[in-house]
Amino acid sequence: MSNSPSPKLAGAVFCNSASQGDGGKVDCRGVFTSFLAWSYPTSLRSWHAILTLHDLPAGTTSISVAISQGQGKKTTLAAADIQRGKPDLGSVINLPLRYRFKSEGFYFVHFTIVGTRRTLKVPLKVNTMPWPRFSRKQIEFLKENPAVPHSLRMNIQCSDCSHSYTLEECVLPDSELPGGVLPFPEAGSFECESCGHVLQVRDIQGQLRNSIKNAVRQAMKGGK
Repeated sequence: MSNSPSPKLAGAVFCNSASQGDGGKVDCRGVFTSFLAWSYPTSLRSWHAILTLHDLPAGTTSISVAISQGQGKKTTLAAADIQRGKPDLGSVINLPLRYRFKSEGFYFVHFTIVGTRRTLKVPLKVNTMPWPRFSRKQIEFLKENPAVPHSLRMNIQCSDCSHSYTLEECVLPDSELPGGVLPFPEAGSFECESCGHVLQVRDIQGQLRNSIKNAVRQAMKGGK
């Protein structure tokens, strides 16, 4: 009988960003259990999964990561090979993940030790947020307080040809845009002028509007 340890999946958490030092410790920032979305499909969301494993054997342990909506079809997100020169009783692994959510609801992220039936399933919820709208009072406040941001820009790259665009969301009417900057399209999508691919940008626009609205609320309350 082999005395080699059998690897086990002990748990996982999601966070906005993470870094791992030489000692194996992970600095995790912005732990969350759900995403907020303003339209679908969402923009490409990036996050980190911090996975804990026990009893890693010497050699290579391979991990696969997939996502599903409910009990639906799984889509592969990432794969990782964990190298150990000797058995390891406990390890924490930082796995960067990216996905474009197609609709709201419960998703599951599946972590699997390749070659085994050992799988860890972690829920992740996507919540739809109301479209950020500005009251007449908030618009007047912005007009009277130019130091409070009333617009935000985002650099967007076509996923097919990598052509870049700069889009601006401005909540004040009749604001002129500088050359090379485009307004967000009313329909929420536009065709790449380089390759014809259709870019979905409504969710990104909602994120920017929500950031502006939060800044206005804070400023009207006297916050910094």
